[in-house]
Amino acid sequence: MLTLEALIARRDRLERLSRGLAKELAAVRKGNDPLLYLERKKYLAHIGDAREGLETARVLLAAVVQRLRPPVESPSPDGPFPQGGT
Repeated sequence: MLTLEALIARRDRLERLSRGLAKELAAVRKGNDPLLYLERKKYLAHIGDAREGLETARVLLAAVVQRLRPPVESPSPDGPFPQGGT
């Protein structure tokens, strides 16, 4: 069974993977590699597709985590002491 903690861990893992792919895209775009133009273009397209898929999955898990987390009570706009006349 997937727990909230497991979903959070998966979301975080997807985020790290997505950041890693973003770094890969940036590095390959510099063109300091032995790839030919068309090879680089295809490689970048596929890495971009993979990153897009990871981001879509990460956003979905983030929404699920937000839905499953218990609501946090926000402080009163008046603070701890209600405003009122004396």
